[in-house]
Amino acid sequence: MGARNQHRRKFLASNPVCVFCGGVSQATTVEHCPPRAMFQHRQWPEGFEFPACETCNHGSGDDDLIVSMLARMDPFEERGNRDGRLEGLMLATNKQHPGLLAKMIPSAAEARRNNRQLGIIPDAGQTHQEAGAVKVPNEVHVAVCSLAEKLAKGIYYRETSKVFSSSGCLLLNWFTNADLFREGKYIVFDLLKEIGGNIPPVQRTGVFLNDQFEYKISFSPEADILVLQARFGNAFGFVVFGCTIPGRLEAIITGLRERTSRDGPFAVLQSSTLI
Repeated sequence: MGARNQHRRKFLASNPVCVFCGGVSQATTVEHCPPRAMFQHRQWPEGFEFPACETCNHGSGDDDLIVSMLARMDPFEERGNRDGRLEGLMLATNKQHPGLLAKMIPSAAEARRNNRQLGIIPDAGQTHQEAGAVKVPNEVHVAVCSLAEKLAKGIYYRETSKVFSSSGCLLLNWFTNADLFREGKYIVFDLLKEIGGNIPPVQRTGVFLNDQFEYKISFSPEADILVLQARFGNAFGFVVFGCTIPGRLEAIITGLRERTSRDGPFAVLQSSTLI
């Protein structure tokens, strides 16, 4: 038996249930979240392996391709392709999602208008489409939602040794690097900076990977409420608000919706009542 299989058997023996479906299924696989393809030079972070059932692990493979490609899109320093794998990821993503890359490219008029709003000036010989931000089709939104739900549940398990309940609520607000163009920072992170929490080092064999992925996790004293802030290079970031007590977050969101007659800025990742 190889060392990899021995590690897998030992890991699943210590972590026997799937952390992504509320612990109702036996864990038969090991899920890496964030996906390994997101990281450069085959250096993905240690400690981000989670027990998963077959359905939860393999059901998000196409989404993993999209978020891995998205996280490597660095419009400032082009750090996302230091290992030369971005083109291959783009081709693989477009094969699984035909036409997706075309949907992400704004028209010349859209690119010119967006760049004017963001203060982006193309370099000499560069078009507005080449210099500006990409569009966000629904497939990308769905993929980010999938990543956010898995990462929140995985980190909750890692920090508390408990499986996040399938009756709990998870809400997502995510944003692209448009904030970085406009403000030089992510506004949502700035609003939440006073919230205490843990910012663990993200590393592998002593190599820090925080330039590709970093996060801050905050819990209430009873660990029934969580706030996960995550950033992926200079590409995108998100905040996940979670509560293990059914109805608590839902009541807040329902009240906001009733007062504003709008759905609000949150995508519902999991809830027994919200859609």
